Amino acid sequence: MQREHLVESIAARLAEPPARSLEPDDREPAAVLVPLFPDPPCGLSTLFTVRTTTVRDHKGQVSFPGGVRDASDPDLLATALRETAEELEIPRADVEILGRLDDLPTLTGYLIRPFVGFLRRRPRVRPNPQEIARVLWAPLAVLAAPGACRLRHVESGGWSGLWPAFEIDDALIWGATARVLANLLDRVGPLVRP
Repeated sequence: MQREHLVESIAARLAEPPARSLEPDDREPAAVLVPLFPDPPCGLSTLFTVRTTTVRDHKGQVSFPGGVRDASDPDLLATALRETAEELEIPRADVEILGRLDDLPTLTGYLIRPFVGFLRRRPRVRPNPQEIARVLWAPLAVLAAPGACRLRHVESGGWSGLWPAFEIDDALIWGATARVLANLLDRVGPLVRP
């Protein structure tokens, strides 16, 4: 499928049915960006960040770029773009928003709104060393392959149990990030599988 048609098809799948919106509650509003970009010969890829062990929450965990809404952010899309720029130096102007995924409450007290963005090329990133320990690159076809998501036993921050998880470069993607990724793949998986 040609790239422009693929991007249009992804946007259409994100629009119908509309993403689930949850009413604000006592959780902190937050937003993440799921960046998609061409990555020949893999097709489309995405990236994840591995958080440092010095950040306030989710120490050492894999996440999409994003964070808590700031009082100066006019909306949650602005939050996702600001945090992506702060964490990775990906300019806001380089991101074409294709749509969003379902709002997601977390066990750690956040209400996350995920946005899906397209970048015309693989981004050059400069991770903020106070927040990001490293960046993981992952082809969507690999993440969408049968068996890529498995139940794994995870212990972190006082939580212990079986969680749906993905593994990329010896890093475990679980919790809210795995749920956002699964929501994306439910919607666009058929378009990106080999």
